[in-house]
Amino acid sequence: MIGLGVVGCGSIAYWVHLRIARNLRGARLVAASDPDLDARKRAAALARIHVYTRTEDLLARKDVHAVIVSGPTHLHAELVISACEAGKHVYLEKPLALSTGEGKRVIDAASRTGMTVSLGSNRRFHPLFEQARQILSDVRIGRIHAVQTTFCELVLPDAMPQWKRKRATGGGVLLDLASHHIDLLRWLLHDEVAKVDASIESDVTEHDSARLELAMKSGVQVQSWFSCRTATSDALEFAGELGTLRVDRHHPRVSLRLPRRFGYGMRTALVAPPPPVAAWWIQRMVRPSLDPSYRRALSAFVAIIGGEGGSMPGLVDGLRALEVVEAAEESALQGSSVGVHSA
Repeated sequence: MIGLGVVGCGSIAYWVHLRIARNLRGARLVAASDPDLDARKRAAALARIHVYTRTEDLLARKDVHAVIVSGPTHLHAELVISACEAGKHVYLEKPLALSTGEGKRVIDAASRTGMTVSLGSNRRFHPLFEQARQILSDVRIGRIHAVQTTFCELVLPDAMPQWKRKRATGGGVLLDLASHHIDLLRWLLHDEVAKVDASIESDVTEHDSARLELAMKSGVQVQSWFSCRTATSDALEFAGELGTLRVDRHHPRVSLRLPRRFGYGMRTALVAPPPPVAAWWIQRMVRPSLDPSYRRALSAFVAIIGGEGGSMPGLVDGLRALEVVEAAEESALQGSSVGVHSA
């Protein structure tokens, strides 16, 4: 059994990680840590475990073999480095760090200590996105020319943690939301971002909306909108030579549109659900808002460090996303396109 600890008991830990880790196959939730008293009380009441004030005390436990790091973004680098040096494997909530410079320090620490550090880019484990990737890989809509994406989560300022209100502490939609879609585009298209043109707005909090135009190395053009000031959405639509594919995290089916067999126009093609999607449909009957990707990602992490094999997004994937985020910020500042240069 893998002994798990949770570092940071905020919203994502309370609603997701602590609940999943309590009954995750092959693992046992041992303890958690958070400097905030209220967060510690909520976590202890929920999970019935000891919650430390200091992360050092959690990392000192010999029965903790791996930790889920879900603290504020500006603490990611130091928390992961400390965990690696304490001999713990790490599941890190995205983004990797505040900057590419910090990200490289994390990569160096993982390499130096030999610890496995996986990035919690859980969208890759969502059954719908897995199905969409297979459809794209099968070239059912032909060569992709363009993609449109939106990812918005309406958050009232009073409900937003202080650290999320400032870019310096990890706030803003580029780190919080766009990093998901940047990773998905790389994964779904088997491609890299070459150039970014961006504009960023700070309406109520810093960087609370952003528009991105990305040019992929293959020539695919991407338009994206991210905001915490508009209604919830999380979708990507791919335009290919033979049809279009839309995948929406809040809709239970992918939408595949192909030319009509007779006459002008497009038709909706029938797409059979693979077993993971069908299982999710059944689960949704009881819990309509269930997102299975978190459990599937954590299960994959436990399987890897338990020696069962498998793969997960790694630190280099996190670094690639940070490179695009920094290029977008530079583009918005300069008012012109900026190339993305990978280290």
